[in-house]
Amino acid sequence: MNYEKIIVELLGRIQTLEEQVATLMKEKNSRAESKENEVKKITTEDIRQYIANEKAKARSVGKTAVILRSGDIHKDLGLKNALPQVCNAMRQSMEPSDAVLHTTPSGNSSTIEIEYRV
Repeated sequence: MNYEKIIVELLGRIQTLEEQVATLMKEKNSRAESKENEVKKITTEDIRQYIANEKAKARSVGKTAVILRSGDIHKDLGLKNALPQVCNAMRQSMEPSDAVLHTTPSGNSSTIEIEYRV
């Protein structure tokens, strides 16, 4: 038997497998990075539902009101560059008995606070 020939053939196969594994690892890492860079797609309705859930939580523990801040909602939902959408949803969720505690000239800041009666 020619052992040298067999060993050389096996080493060639190992090298090919190592290259394939390296390629697969690069693809896997690339997919993981692109997932991390994806911006979460949240609709205004999702934000209004979040606000409704916060009001329901406050009601369930006996509170008569809850104060929500736009920056906190933005952070809790994992959003990026969506403050105008959050602020609009907050205003849309208001009832006549609710009150704007803090606003800014633009009306789309991370510091907008609204007190919702529950």
